[in-house]
Amino acid sequence: MTRADGNGPGVGARLDALGRVVELAKGRIDDAALEPARTVLERAAGRYALSAEHTLVVLAGATGVGKSSLFNTLVGIGLSPVAVRRPTTSEPLACVWEAEGLEEARPLLDRLGVSRRKQLCRESPLDLAPGRRGAPAPARDPLAGLVLVDLPDHDSLRTDHREIVDHAVQFADLLIWVTDPQKYADADWHDEYLKPLSAHGGVTLILLNQVDKLPAGALPECLGDLRRLVDADGLEGATLLPVSARTGDGIAELRAELAELVAGRRAASDRLGADVDQAAAELAPLIGLVPDADQIADSDRERALAGLRAAAGVSSLADAVAARAAAHALPLVSSPLRALGRLGRKENVTATRTAGPDVPAAVPVDRGGLDQVLGQFANAITQKLPDEWGRSLRTRLTGSRREVAEQLDAALGQCELTAIGGARQGTTGPRVGHVLLLLLALAGAIGAIAGAAGATRNGPALAGAGVGALVVGLLGTLLLDVRARASARGRAIKAGQVAAGSLAVELAAVAQDGLFAVAEAELDRHRRAYEAFRTVYG
Repeated sequence: MTRADGNGPGVGARLDALGRVVELAKGRIDDAALEPARTVLERAAGRYALSAEHTLVVLAGATGVGKSSLFNTLVGIGLSPVAVRRPTTSEPLACVWEAEGLEEARPLLDRLGVSRRKQLCRESPLDLAPGRRGAPAPARDPLAGLVLVDLPDHDSLRTDHREIVDHAVQFADLLIWVTDPQKYADADWHDEYLKPLSAHGGVTLILLNQVDKLPAGALPECLGDLRRLVDADGLEGATLLPVSARTGDGIAELRAELAELVAGRRAASDRLGADVDQAAAELAPLIGLVPDADQIADSDRERALAGLRAAAGVSSLADAVAARAAAHALPLVSSPLRALGRLGRKENVTATRTAGPDVPAAVPVDRGGLDQVLGQFANAITQKLPDEWGRSLRTRLTGSRREVAEQLDAALGQCELTAIGGARQGTTGPRVGHVLLLLLALAGAIGAIAGAAGATRNGPALAGAGVGALVVGLLGTLLLDVRARASARGRAIKAGQVAAGSLAVELAAVAQDGLFAVAEAELDRHRRAYEAFRTVYG
């Protein structure tokens, strides 16, 4: 009947799983492709909310094939009008087998679109009246619980008739298609109804009516041809019965088939199971096969990280940051005498041009390189997903370029700022030393001039001491300049190395949040959808 066998999940579990698949696939698979599954879920919810004690069976067929005659034959009462020259079933007519079940069956028939005046009952109150004392109770009809509906012709020229048939075919628990030797090969019937219901063979009966009109010996060939056509429609599991409403041939077999279905109370669940089968068949290529691994391969991670490092220029970052940090730190530890000499003029101009505000203008990430990294990573990951799901993830990954680039730019700027701050550490001591040594040189120069001018009695001694202080101050500031600048360069180089290491850490964090976590979540979502789909598929 359904794809799930007796040892597999029941139709309720399959419907629950189908709901999970639809929810997980939302936004990953086109809504139009998910609509049939949603329709199945809505129909199941509606059917389970209605009578579970009744089996809703519809008689459908083309004009003149004898639906109404079969309806009357099964009911045993002439409820449905029969005409020879033209169809008379202009709206659906329903018969509930037992009188006490009519009220319970009404919501079911209301949903099917059968008007209340066309909702009839096979039994009368007299059938339910108690018999004489000691008389045995009447036997329960084997078809008790059956709700049989005679539909308008599906080939009617009236649009509303076709709409009634289309709705009933989608809602009924069991489909009985009535045809005859003249119309069983009608292409419209096969193409518009049987082929679209190819998953519903287990809940479909096909009656070849009016077999009494066939020439002697022609029935086997006619049945074989009909069987071939039905099988070609995908309904290999459909039951095919030859009947004649006029002579009663095959009616007993038809009653027995219906009685078995009604007694088992399984037609509704079997129909829903067939609906789930059809939805599963349509979803299968969209859900795809589960990948060999539902996590990102280490090689894909390393390739993406290497690409991000290249786009961010990590390999040259240490030297660039060291040079920039040195450009900020060297003027702070250099002797003021450099500004007076030709030796420092060119460097001073360079430093003036290079050393900007405290917040440096970092070199931005290579956008073209970043696009290439994101595209290659998306291609590698989406190979593990079905096409539509993969396109959704690819769009999310490649669409994150601006956000990832901004995060990397911020990381670059922060690493450079931190490096410059580190390189500036230790510049206070040399600056104070230069000031003190230059003050000493200034004092020595003043003393030397005063001593040479004879301003005091100890002029020669003062002049000698002044010259010594001047020489010590000048040589001291020059020696301090050399040592402080060398130390500053060393700190700048170390700061550049630290900046490169920090950027590598920040880059890995950006890759994890912006790429790997997104891809892992999507792979896990697909894995959960696939596991739920396995239950749907039964």
